[in-house]
Amino acid sequence: MAKHTLAIETSNPSAWTPESPVKPGVAVLTADLRLLSRADIDPEAVHEDQLMSAVARAMSQAGLTPRDLGLIAVSTGPGGYTAVRVAVTVAKFVAEGTGAACVGVPTAHAVARAVSPGHPFAVALASKRDTAFVARFHASGQPIDDGSVADASCLANAEIGTLVADRFLPESFATEARRLGIALATPILDAVAVARVASTRAPVDPVLLEAFYPREPEAVTKWRDLRR
Repeated sequence: MAKHTLAIETSNPSAWTPESPVKPGVAVLTADLRLLSRADIDPEAVHEDQLMSAVARAMSQAGLTPRDLGLIAVSTGPGGYTAVRVAVTVAKFVAEGTGAACVGVPTAHAVARAVSPGHPFAVALASKRDTAFVARFHASGQPIDDGSVADASCLANAEIGTLVADRFLPESFATEARRLGIALATPILDAVAVARVASTRAPVDPVLLEAFYPREPEAVTKWRDLRR
């Protein structure tokens, strides 16, 4: 019997708005990526541990047991510092406990999978002050670069027609995008997209799976400042 996929997309819960087509959460899919069930988390209950209960609900709704899982796919960031790490930790433990393969999916790649503007575009995530993590993609959704933390000046030579960014995008980016005629679009953070990207990537040992955070953690920065 073909194994099923458990996909986790809880990397940016604060980016969710009521207009978003899906909430952060998990999805269970067949081996051929047919959706069986979803279970959301409440993006406003940031201090509650909801992820494992969402996994249990999705598995129950799909009528599956842990031994039915063949792949655990997780959105690895960039995103919320704690949210990404909780998701990656859950993915690691579920993979270890079930023997399922494990695939980490860069969040920008999952977002790109749900975008089809017909021209090159960029995904901006993890905005902070006047910078954001920006990754560019071809019209096909294939990556142009690995992405990096940049300020709004990066848009001038980006050669894109659309910037996909959440409501935390710095105003400097929005202003520069308008000046250059770059359209703004809202990202769709969907566990199904995570599963689809994961199906094209090689699995890793769960022990080696890591969260991706493109900046030095704020706690480390503050510690360095105190040392000075």
